[in-house]
Amino acid sequence: MLLSDIYLWLSYSGISTRKLNRLLEQISPTKLWDSFAEETKLNLDDKTFSVLKRTRNEEYIQKIKYYLEANHIEYVTRADPLFPASLSEREVDPPLALYYKGDIHLARGDKNLAVVGTRRASPYGKYATEKIVKELASAGFTIVSGLATGIDGFAHASTLEAGGKTIAVLGSGMNNVTPVSNLALFDKICKDGLVLSEYPPDVHGSVYTFPQRNRIISGLSKGVLVVEAAEKSGALITADCALEQGKDVFAVPGDIDKPRSVGTNKLIKQGGIAVTSAVDILDYYGAAPNTKPQAIALDFTEQRVMDILSGGEKTFDSLVEKCGLSVSELNKALSMLMIYGLVHEKSKNLFTAS
Repeated sequence: MLLSDIYLWLSYSGISTRKLNRLLEQISPTKLWDSFAEETKLNLDDKTFSVLKRTRNEEYIQKIKYYLEANHIEYVTRADPLFPASLSEREVDPPLALYYKGDIHLARGDKNLAVVGTRRASPYGKYATEKIVKELASAGFTIVSGLATGIDGFAHASTLEAGGKTIAVLGSGMNNVTPVSNLALFDKICKDGLVLSEYPPDVHGSVYTFPQRNRIISGLSKGVLVVEAAEKSGALITADCALEQGKDVFAVPGDIDKPRSVGTNKLIKQGGIAVTSAVDILDYYGAAPNTKPQAIALDFTEQRVMDILSGGEKTFDSLVEKCGLSVSELNKALSMLMIYGLVHEKSKNLFTAS
């Protein structure tokens, strides 16, 4: 029996990775497979024994392979050369297999950096994410995140806009991507980056699976940058995983009276590295920034807003009056200018040219 097939069998069993890893510390995968043929009870609880025994057959594994192929989903197991070496470390609690779409070689890169944060990102968080991530991507870093709403989604999208590579680690199977609003982004990353999951395709995300996937986000990365995070944010779980794995932790400082900044500011007080621009991370790793200037072509509306802001900071209402634009037109123009890094929301509804 191929070792890769045995890992696929275990991955599809539905038994937790932690429990299976503890079992594999006592017995090799091959001996585990053979033990069921010999009707050996092993040191397993009844439920685990029953599940493994029921699914232990070559026909079942072949059906799994057919199903993955039919859904255009590839996989790699711990027995395969393409399995990311960084996820094989004991501190990561290594997954048995990874199911993926895209370029699996990205998972083995040496310039991967995780960028995570709150799902309820503020305009400041969005601005900071897009600005820092685009500079990192331009310098050759691959951005790793979790495809959630908020900071995660901004990190992926900004990387792709900068022409960089990004890895999305799912907390569900490939056939149950959430949120639905990120499906278009999911398709784009599958094409131009890498989407992967340790869960078989039909697994739904849960309060257990999403925190569990965070160890893979940090495991694939040199370090983790937390942009915005409340005191009990899931992003802080990723930072904790990074610390357990001996990875670097970076954080963007935030307003001292904003709940979304409590977690990041606390990380900095506890020794995390404060980041106010991509240069802080590039200098830390001895990487050179991309100094090639990027020409930005503004449309008439965007240029009108920039001309007005060049005279000093303005409130949103003031811009509406001076620009003669509708609220929706001004929102669109400001959003694009913030993505370009030309405008910054200094405080709520107060804008200034960067």
